[in-house]
Amino acid sequence: MEIINEASEKFRDMQDEVCEFLFGILRQLNELESEVYERSEELKKDRPEPHIMAPGEDELWDEYGERVKEILKSCCTEKLLTRGYGMSFSKHGKYSYIDGDCRVNFIMKSAKKAVVETHFNNGIDEQNKFVIINKDGKWFLDEFYYGFAIKPDKWHISNIN
Repeated sequence: MEIINEASEKFRDMQDEVCEFLFGILRQLNELESEVYERSEELKKDRPEPHIMAPGEDELWDEYGERVKEILKSCCTEKLLTRGYGMSFSKHGKYSYIDGDCRVNFIMKSAKKAVVETHFNNGIDEQNKFVIINKDGKWFLDEFYYGFAIKPDKWHISNIN
């Protein structure tokens, strides 16, 4: 991972604190997503037919949503949480790129807000933007966007997971 610090001089030293906050959350989500995916694959073996859910699959989805909520409720703003979470999982976590080959831009121009943009290849060149705000000395994820390198200035608002 390469981190490019584009923060104002006054906030350059905040890079580690903000990025560790964000990456810690993303790693927790990745770990949970991988665990639930493996459990889901085991349950699918008991499907009577490919299009019919096996016993326990609905409950696994419910559990996944609750566990994602537990991770996010203390570190995300209500604004971001209302966009939804825990709606998908796959073999490789949505944010697994953070422990691989990716580029990160750290941008901070005020004490109240930081932006972390991640650029990675997942079959195509993609990018995520995380807006992180500081309320009363505590960091919160406030907004999440995704985009594609082919249109680097075009961002689409989305949910965190």
